Amino acid sequence: MGKCYNRPLAGQSLVEVVIAVGAMSVLLVALLSLMSLSLRNSRLAKDRARAVASASQGVELMRAYRDSNWNEFLGLANGSNYDLPANWVVEDGLSGSCDIERCVQLSLVTDQVVEVNVRVAWTEGSQTFSTNQVTQLSLWER
Repeated sequence: MGKCYNRPLAGQSLVEVVIAVGAMSVLLVALLSLMSLSLRNSRLAKDRARAVASASQGVELMRAYRDSNWNEFLGLANGSNYDLPANWVVEDGLSGSCDIERCVQLSLVTDQVVEVNVRVAWTEGSQTFSTNQVTQLSLWER
């Protein structure tokens, strides 16, 4: 007759432990990836909101520039890109070059209407994002 061993079934086998640790590791990596993606999207949304606010300020600056000197403003409306003043002051005028961060393009639509396109760009990692705000301005006093 054969011997019969009654081994208690208490405890875990090594295979069960390895499978459990592997499953928890996969879940932990997925959770960390999700958190990283969430933080990146949150930062991108904050930067986009800041860029939209900066573009709105640029449009308002062009309205003030129009109000201060319509003829000069009309003369600049030739489709060229201009750099917005760093201190947002109308008296500084527009410079003739445009960096990638903040610039405005003035285009003549009709002889009394100027299209203003303000572009704000920023870099996140290796990607460049941008936002545009476009409006048409005329000499409203006439």
